[in-house]
Amino acid sequence: MLEIRQETKEDYEKIYNVIKTAFASAEHRNGNEQDLMNDLRKGENFIPELSLVATIEDEIVGYILFTKIKIGEAEELTLAPLAALPEYQKQGIGGKLIIEGIK
Repeated sequence: MLEIRQETKEDYEKIYNVIKTAFASAEHRNGNEQDLMNDLRKGENFIPELSLVATIEDEIVGYILFTKIKIGEAEELTLAPLAALPEYQKQGIGGKLIIEGIK
């Protein structure tokens, strides 16, 4: 059963590998998506409550991160990265992560 929860520090390496694997064969990629996540996590716009993992039987199969962004005077959220392991793609995991993040 799919569960979504906030990431923990113990998840960092697994999340890094999920993102790297998810983007490895993506048509549009730069190869640094997993490093972007680490950089965003260290920034002042990081929101720990919006760094979420999707798990199946306690294995991380997906990840999403929302961070703050300023647009003019307004503070909004931006989404990146969003990833699911290839064998779990096109099964709605990304959509469920998005919905959970914007609740």
